[in-house]
Amino acid sequence: MLKFLFLFIILVQVAFAAKLSLDDRRKKILSIVDEELSEVSRLAKQQDYKSADTLLRLSELNLEKARLFREAENEQYLAIPAEDRRSMNKAEYFSASSKYFDAANDAALVVVKRFPKYKGISDVYYILAYNHKELGMHDQAKKYFALSAKGSVAGNDISTKSKLNLAEYYYNENKYKEAIPLYEASINKLNEKWWTKDTFNLAWSYYRVKNYDKAISLMKEVHRKSGDKKYIDMKLSVERDIGIFYVDAGKMPEAIQFYEGLGLNYTEQFVKIANSIVTQGRFAQAETLLEKAEKNEKDQDKRVEILIAQLNLYDKFGKVAEHLKVSKELVALNKKSPLVNEQLDRLAFHVNKKAAELQKATASDIYKNIPKVKKEKSIQAIAYFELSSQLNPGQKAEKTFFQGETAYAAGDFAKALKLYVSSFDSAASQKDKKIQTQSLEAMLSSLSQTTLSPDVANKYYIPVYTRYLTVDQKSERANSIYQKLFNAQFEAKDIAGAEKTLTEFAKYHPKDFKTQEGMLAKVMDHHRKKKDYVVVKTYVSRINAGEFKVSTKYADALRNLMTKIQIEGVQQSLEKGDKDVALQGYIQIFNSPDSTPKAKTNAAYNLSALYYELGDTTQSYQWSVTALKDMDTVDVIKFADSFLSIASGLFLRQQFAQSADLSHRMLVKVCKENSSNKVVAFKNAVFISLANNDIDKAIEIRDFGRSCSIADTAISEVSFEILKDLSRAKRWDTFEKIISELEKNSKNFPLLIKPYEDLRRQFIGIGNNDEARQIYAKQNTFYQQSKAQKLEVPVEALDLIAERILFSLMDKKKRLDAIELTFPEAQFNTAVKTKLQILDQMTGDVNTVQQMGSGKGIVEAYKLVIDAYETFGTSLKNFTPPGKEEAYVTSFKKAMADVHGPILSNAQKQRIEIKRLIIDNKILTFSNYNVLYFGSDVAKRFVTEKETVLMERGGQR
Repeated sequence: MLKFLFLFIILVQVAFAAKLSLDDRRKKILSIVDEELSEVSRLAKQQDYKSADTLLRLSELNLEKARLFREAENEQYLAIPAEDRRSMNKAEYFSASSKYFDAANDAALVVVKRFPKYKGISDVYYILAYNHKELGMHDQAKKYFALSAKGSVAGNDISTKSKLNLAEYYYNENKYKEAIPLYEASINKLNEKWWTKDTFNLAWSYYRVKNYDKAISLMKEVHRKSGDKKYIDMKLSVERDIGIFYVDAGKMPEAIQFYEGLGLNYTEQFVKIANSIVTQGRFAQAETLLEKAEKNEKDQDKRVEILIAQLNLYDKFGKVAEHLKVSKELVALNKKSPLVNEQLDRLAFHVNKKAAELQKATASDIYKNIPKVKKEKSIQAIAYFELSSQLNPGQKAEKTFFQGETAYAAGDFAKALKLYVSSFDSAASQKDKKIQTQSLEAMLSSLSQTTLSPDVANKYYIPVYTRYLTVDQKSERANSIYQKLFNAQFEAKDIAGAEKTLTEFAKYHPKDFKTQEGMLAKVMDHHRKKKDYVVVKTYVSRINAGEFKVSTKYADALRNLMTKIQIEGVQQSLEKGDKDVALQGYIQIFNSPDSTPKAKTNAAYNLSALYYELGDTTQSYQWSVTALKDMDTVDVIKFADSFLSIASGLFLRQQFAQSADLSHRMLVKVCKENSSNKVVAFKNAVFISLANNDIDKAIEIRDFGRSCSIADTAISEVSFEILKDLSRAKRWDTFEKIISELEKNSKNFPLLIKPYEDLRRQFIGIGNNDEARQIYAKQNTFYQQSKAQKLEVPVEALDLIAERILFSLMDKKKRLDAIELTFPEAQFNTAVKTKLQILDQMTGDVNTVQQMGSGKGIVEAYKLVIDAYETFGTSLKNFTPPGKEEAYVTSFKKAMADVHGPILSNAQKQRIEIKRLIIDNKILTFSNYNVLYFGSDVAKRFVTEKETVLMERGGQR
């Protein structure tokens, strides 16, 4: 068989050799190898394959052929286009060289098996190791390299190569302590080009075991020898990594000296190293490197890069104070000499990101009870927004507004007012009406805060109201603002300002004569008390000329004021007129034949928004429909939030049909667009249709959502809600269709358990027990698969599955209670043994329910098993053998105490355990009382932990 094996190997080698195209060099070498291989094969055959030397040479020659063919295969394989390579069988492509490797292995293995004490056994092991390494069988290769290194003469080539290969395996396995002695024993024995790479690995091994001095020394030697062409050039790798070694060794000056000695900018190297090690979570070292680089670098461009690297570092590790300090320095440098676009973009990104994060943190509830931290976050956010406005002066108004919003969120309304005023003024200069409007709304909101100091409020009334009236003079709100401004000016004794406000109010609100009368009364009373009758007479003339609108009675009183100056008049109130000029203006635009379609659509949208603000949802809905009909999709996406708000308002006013219709119309408009509000509109349309009891509409919108590429998760979400309504409406055909669709996705299994229960009960109700049983089995399968997938199962589903186990538990309880304790002793002992067995089974069921996580099931299960233990234990305790002598009875009772004592004790432990479970998991069920209290504690049913008595509203206990 052995002869046949080697003959077969030789023949196979010839067959496979024909497949490859070899160059002239390889053909010549192959010819020489084949010639010797033929001779060695002949010799081996003559020796009946009993010469270890011949077999070793046979293995070596096959190994040489394998190398030649593997080189050729690699070259030809890499020349094939990547796309074609992916479809090829790589193992089959390299079959020629693999066969030679196998042949070399076979010959070597024969030597190992037949001649274990052969003097050249280490060479054989090396061949086996090399072959297995080439074939990707690294565990075997590692084993043979170890055997070769162990058996070879120390210092020879085989020993050295084996140790180097073994060291490399340990290095790649992160076993640095094992790799070091192997590298040390072999690395200087072979003076070949790979010395630099192997020594580089040894240096890293020293570094990993914290032998920094050796690691640095070796790295420097690798760098020096990399300049010699006979070695692999590892310079760049050394320059990249040696800095890390210096940092961890605490030798920063030596690192600087090393890089400067190479003519390299050490600050650039430090930045590269810092960026590299920060990904490893080594913040402190990275921070030290960047601080050193920043301190010594004078060139602005390089300094900027260092500072931006610090921004990345401080951002990643949440050091806001340091991040802010660096941001300020970069903004200052930008003012001095503008940064390049990429640097400026990165700086702006960091500044805006931090501003937004800190503003969000300030506005959140996280620091609600930590005012000191909340204030600190707000101050930092405001500082970032200031830096952002300096980087982009065109956004000054917006950034200042954000500063105000941050102060507002922190509860510092005085600062917020100051910033809002500044934001408004900047917006006015930039003609940014949006920011003007937002700033005004924010100012008014700040002034209404109860915690705002009255002195601060008085300081800002006039500035805020004056600015508001530069934007809006005619609305109902403007009417109120005019009055507030007038009163504030009057209180501040700014009579000239108050008179100017009166004049403007009369101009823009001519029909509101009641308010005009009130203002006039105050102004004229002021001048009357000063006996400045000329001014009073002037006002009377202006009233007579119609400049101010007052009632006839008041006008008559004023006309006679000069002669009746001492008579005080009591003014009567009159109803206000309709002053919504803005609404009338938009209606005129919409109805005008000269308006463009775009203008009409814009007017319709603004009318919908204005009516919504005024609380007229009917008009708001009608104008929204009009706007959506003609509005471009881009504009619908732009104003999606407003339409959704209007739809929500309609829903809150119980105008469900209009709300659902508006959401549906919006969905149709953005159906094919990538808009985040598309899903919101989709859900709203479905849910509101359900709220309006329009199931068919909800299903129609659900099905329409598929054509709009609505995500399956959203489709599933609304489908589950539709199922609830279909169940209530007893529309089981549609119910079954939808539930079957949902069942196709295993992620829905937990949520399907409860809906399927509704269907199961329906089948039971109509006598279709086969379908009911199938659903029962399916529910159990869904539960098991949900647990296997680690999906969260709803509580009602857990309770449902737990209830099924409870049925089994109740059945065991019935069997337990049915067993009577009777004498004679044999019968009594059998009954006790059977009851104990049933108790063990019930305890197992309780554990099963507890593992499920159903609160209701846990309490019910404990209730049953506690009752079982207590009933059984009590029956044992109270049992008296009939017809027995007193001495027997006494002995029996004593023996039974060892039985019923642990049983009753176990029941008490279970009561303690269920109490802990109820409290820890906040379980609330009707059975809580039964497991928490017993015996004399029954009176505690309506007593709280603090011993107060709970009563119903009528005062009854």
